[in-house]
Formats: sequence, structure tokens, C-alpha cells
Amino acid sequence: MIGEPTTTLNQETPSRTATGHATQAVVPAKPAVTPTVDSAEGRKLVRNLVALLVVFGAVFLTLYVWNVLERHPRTDDAAARANVVGIAPRVSGQILELNVQDNQEVKEGDVLFEIDPEDYKLVLEKAKADLAALDRQIAQADSTLRRLEPLLPKSFTTAENVDEARTKLTTLQAQREGVVATINLEELHLSYCKVIAPFSGRVINLNISAGAHVTTGVPVFSLLDTSKWYVIANFREAEIRHMAPGSEAVVYLTSAPNQRFRGKVKGIGWAVKPEGELDLPPAGVPYVKRELNWVRVAQRFPVRIEVENPDQDLFRMGASAVAIIKGPPAR
Repeated sequence: MIGEPTTTLNQETPSRTATGHATQAVVPAKPAVTPTVDSAEGRKLVRNLVALLVVFGAVFLTLYVWNVLERHPRTDDAAARANVVGIAPRVSGQILELNVQDNQEVKEGDVLFEIDPEDYKLVLEKAKADLAALDRQIAQADSTLRRLEPLLPKSFTTAENVDEARTKLTTLQAQREGVVATINLEELHLSYCKVIAPFSGRVINLNISAGAHVTTGVPVFSLLDTSKWYVIANFREAEIRHMAPGSEAVVYLTSAPNQRFRGKVKGIGWAVKPEGELDLPPAGVPYVKRELNWVRVAQRFPVRIEVENPDQDLFRMGASAVAIIKGPPAR
């Protein structure tokens, strides 16, 4: 009938062939449905696992780095240092010859400059002349005493005359010792007119020339001792417990970060000048400036690290450095 719904059966309906036998129609099979829900859940599980691995890896890496930094503290608040000695003459006078230039490398025993020795030569000659005169007077006084002593038992002279002659001889001999000491001192002063290098190093802060007058004890320039270099590194007070004198260290200069130098802790500062302290002498203890004045930050203490294999071409006084402590010394 028209308008009645037709029903489509998804079944195999029998049909007859020309021979009259009933056969069953072959219907093609439907394709298999893929499990889309299961695959999405699998991908989500993989993403969660990867995220957890990343988180755990980050935590492990953070703890590892923290442990390394805690056990092997490092700081970039460090500078290369060397001993500096002011070259001051031991006698006063005019510089006759200046044999060095600023930043020049010198060897131990080299003559740095010479002071005009003429004044000291004259004083030395006068002292020698005084010694010769005293020697003549001593010889005469000794002869007089030897002549008077045999006459005393025979009453040809008095004991007062003998005592006077003996006293004169003793006085002249004492004066001679003083003149001899003066001669030795003037010879020493004359030798001081040549100022020599006490050690090998480099001349720094030379701002003088020949003809200038120098004064005893006043430095003319400075000499940098390049035979021994060390690094002064400021470490936080909480890091001090991880180091001790003798601890191995590694240092490098910021000007050459690819070159590492071995070092050893020689000493740890026991005193620094606190902020706002006024009752300590200016040169009494080192002063380490705090960078954050509005926040309470850990105090830092200077640690002296002696460099075992310094490169003389790289190390300069005051060069910025980085210091890494390898750990406490082995017991």
C-alpha cells in the first residue's frame, strides 16, 4: 500500500534460481570499526607519563645541581692578587740614573735607579781622615804612656801624670771605635745609593724621572711580585663550612674562561668590617661590600686561594676571577 513504510531487512533472503532450487543471497560484510576511544586514552596516558618524567627529571637535576653547588661552592666575586712592595730609597738625594720604565719586567738584583753618591763620598772621606788623625794621636799617647810607666817606680814622674796619660789613651781609643762605626755606616749609605730589585717582578706606578729628589723611606714606585699569584674570593658565610685550609680549588679568569688553574686554599678570613661599624681602624680588617642594602643578605668572607700554575701572560693585579672549591681537604 501507498504510504506504508517499507522495512529493509539486513538478512539473507532466499531466492530461487531458474532450476527451482532455493539459494541464499550473499550480502557483503561491513568493515570493522576502529577503537577510537581506546587509542585516545592511550595517547593521553603516554603524554602524562612523559610529563611526569620531565617533572621528575627537572626535580632530580635541580637537586643534583643544588647538591653540587652546596658541596662545591663557587663565586665570581673574586680577583687575582699578588704582593706589591713600595720601592723606597734608604738614603736621600737626587736620582742620577733611572734604569727602568713603567710596567717593565726586572730580575732580582737589577739596579733600578742610582742616587747621586757625592755627598756620601765626602762624608766617608772625612770620617777616614778623622780615623787617620786619631791613629796618630793614639800612637803618640801610647808612646807617652810607655815612657812614663817605667819612670814611676824611680820617682822621676808622678802617678797623676801616668793616670792622665792612660786616660788620654783610653779616650782616644774609644773615639777611634766611634769613627770606625761612622766609616762603616757611611760605606753602607754609599752602597744604598744604588737601589736594587729585592725580587723579580714588574715595575708599576712609575711617575718619576732622573733628576728628581727622593727622600729616605718614601716610595718612588712599586714592584709587583709576579712569582706568586693568588685569588681573593668572597664566599657566603654558609659556604665556609665546606672548605678549609688545604682544600683543592679551581680558578679561572673572566678574560680567559677556557683556561683552568689549580689552586689551594691558604686561609679563610676571620674578620670583616660590619656595615656601619665605626670603632675599627680603617686598615684593621678587610671590608666586603654588600650589594643589597635593603635586604638582609648573607655576609661574605674573603678566602685566599694560592694559584699553583699561573700563566704570567694572563694574570694581572685585580683581574676578575671565578673560584670553585672542590671540597674539604682529605684527612
